[in-house]
Amino acid sequence: MKRKWAKSEESYFGIGIFRPKTEENVGSLWRTAFVFGAQFIFVIDSKYQKKSSDVLKVWSRIPLFQYQTIEAFLQTVPYSCKIIGVEIDEKATPIQNFVHPQRAVYLLGSEDHGLTKELKNKCNEMVQLPGESSLNVAAAGSIVIFDRINKLT
Repeated sequence: MKRKWAKSEESYFGIGIFRPKTEENVGSLWRTAFVFGAQFIFVIDSKYQKKSSDVLKVWSRIPLFQYQTIEAFLQTVPYSCKIIGVEIDEKATPIQNFVHPQRAVYLLGSEDHGLTKELKNKCNEMVQLPGESSLNVAAAGSIVIFDRINKLT
């Protein structure tokens, strides 16, 4: 299904969480990702199980990829796709000033620990939301998706 807000045929994105704390956060982000046109979501180092409360059956609409390791995730990032870390970090660009790439994989860390140094180093760019403390990971992901849609349409 073609999304009406996609800037071009060459534009796509996926979003995922490193070590998600709860299945509810994954489910919430999955639903938002579907509604706003993501092509896929993913988790790294997690054992997500589908919840029966998924009334939209998003599992049948966009795929969820599960990676056991960081290396497995990195080996599957699509060609010419940028990895964008979403993290409170001095090197991160504030989201208000961030220019979203046409092809992106957004990577969020868990609320407890964020992204590891190894993962931060693998990111092509980092983006930061306003505030000095972390948000719920599903809420943070939803804000990033909404910002992308607004800026690329």
